[in-house]
This record gives sequence, structure tokens and C-alpha cells, in this order.
Amino acid sequence: MLTPDNKCRFGGFSLPEVMLALGIVSIIILAAVQLFSVLNKQSQQGLNAFRLEQTLSQALSVIEKDILRAGFCVGHCRNEAITLSTDSMNPAQNCLTVSYDINHSGHWDPGERSEGEFFSYRLRDGSLEVQTGYARCRGKRWDKFFDPNEVTITGFQVSSQPGSRGTLYLLGLSGYWTDRPHIKQQVRRWVGRRNHDAV
Repeated sequence: MLTPDNKCRFGGFSLPEVMLALGIVSIIILAAVQLFSVLNKQSQQGLNAFRLEQTLSQALSVIEKDILRAGFCVGHCRNEAITLSTDSMNPAQNCLTVSYDINHSGHWDPGERSEGEFFSYRLRDGSLEVQTGYARCRGKRWDKFFDPNEVTITGFQVSSQPGSRGTLYLLGLSGYWTDRPHIKQQVRRWVGRRNHDAV
């Protein structure tokens, strides 16, 4: 038989203590979820900015390779291998034309040929455009370098500067994701020429 002296005593939390503990744990979990959400958003923005920089850099790499090849000729090519002109519809922007002898014919083939040896780049209506086959940014067969629904280009600059080993070209390209205009990037690159203009 149990007497008052040998009764079992059970310890535990009271209802107010349990409610207080649950409240504190809930606040900590909510803070952790919000912090994770903020960190995830910043991580996504950083990743998108990096992807945009890589996309613009790849475009500059294509133009850089053309500048490095400019002036290559197996025979006696005439005219300038690189010309910088202002865009007829947008005088504030550059239009770059590069020429080199791809098929080793001894001259730079212009015009409607599929293997035209003039390559032009310009900025038009938020897009970097490229054209093959026409000298000095003439012609009407311009193609968009990027899908305008994905990337909008805000600037394309090319400037030249004489250097000790030949002319140096400063390329600049800036833009943003079309569906995320707050993520912007600008890339610049110096390029030297390997070949000289034919006379």
C-alpha cells in the first residue's frame, strides 16, 4: 500500500512552459527559413550575373578571333582588313567589318557567296547583329547574335589604338537578361592583330 511518504513523484513541464518552448522554436525556424530564402535569392542573382557575363564573353571571343584572323591572305588581297565605321541608323554606335582569306583564294570574296570573307558586327535595336559577305557594314542580311527574348544588348563599342606591335582594339559589350533587366553586365577586352593590311 502506498503511503504519502512513498508516493512516486513525476517531473515534467507545465503547459505554459511547453507553449513557450514551442513559440521560441517556431520563431527560430521562421528566421532560418527567411534567411535561407534570402541567401538562395542572392545566390540565384549571382549565378544569373555570372551566366550573363559568360554569354557576353563568348560573343566577344568570336569577334576577337575574327580580329586575330583579319588580314590573312594567301595572295595579294586589297583594301583594309579591319574597318570601323558609324552605323548609318545609329551614329553613336560602331560597326566593325573584318576580312580574311578563308578559302585561300588570294583575295577577299565579297557578296552573296556562302563563303563570304567579310564579317560585320553592329548594335541595332537592342541586339548585336552579324553579317557575312558584305564590306563596310553594307548589305541587308543581318542576323541576330543572341535571341532578343533572352538577352538585350545595350552597348557595343570598338576602338583602336596604335601599339608597339601593331594596332590594338578595345572591344566592349554590355547588356542584360531580357526577363530580368536588373541583372546587367559589361565585358571589355583588348585584342591585338596578327596580320597586317595588304597594300
